[in-house]
Amino acid sequence: MAENSRTPTLDSLPYIDKEYDDPAVREQVLSLIQEEMGRMSPPAIPKSASLFKSSELLRKEYERVRSGRPMPAFDIERYKLEAPADPDSEEAWRGAAENAGAQLEHQGIRLVNLELLQQFGANAWKLNNYQKQGLLDSIEEATKKCKDEGVHLNKARKYEQMEARIKLQDLESRWSDGVRQCIEIQAANAQLRSEIESASSAHSEQKQQ
Repeated sequence: MAENSRTPTLDSLPYIDKEYDDPAVREQVLSLIQEEMGRMSPPAIPKSASLFKSSELLRKEYERVRSGRPMPAFDIERYKLEAPADPDSEEAWRGAAENAGAQLEHQGIRLVNLELLQQFGANAWKLNNYQKQGLLDSIEEATKKCKDEGVHLNKARKYEQMEARIKLQDLESRWSDGVRQCIEIQAANAQLRSEIESASSAHSEQKQQ
């Protein structure tokens, strides 16, 4: 009994009810939907960034997007190799030399990465494509399975509604017959009451005479 109470009652019979095919009814339904959507407030972005507590970088980026601040420009100053502004400053030359060493090391690392890419990049790319193709195939298979389930479900729903249509038409016919019989009985009762009142009046007049 409790399980039945949790089951929602659905009274939508799209394969039987054809009122929605009427443009006026469809327009009324769409207007009601738009009115309901107008009363719905858009989901607000949560104030707390509790999802990014473990990553300060993601938390800061989340706060930037949430506050609407633009993304900062890419800093290219550290990639410049320039002479010191003060040619007489030993500290300036030391900083320039350290920057040049860092730039040289960076370029060396780039060369190593390019060599590794040239040696292993093609195979890594093929392997990555193979893995993604497998993932794509599994997603397409799952999508096809869901579509097939939806088609079978709609077929079963249509069959059930077509079967119910016969019962509904029979019940509607019986209801119409019952209403018609009630009206006929009421009319007969009204006529009989009128005849009784007429007979009673005639009887009263005969007694008075």
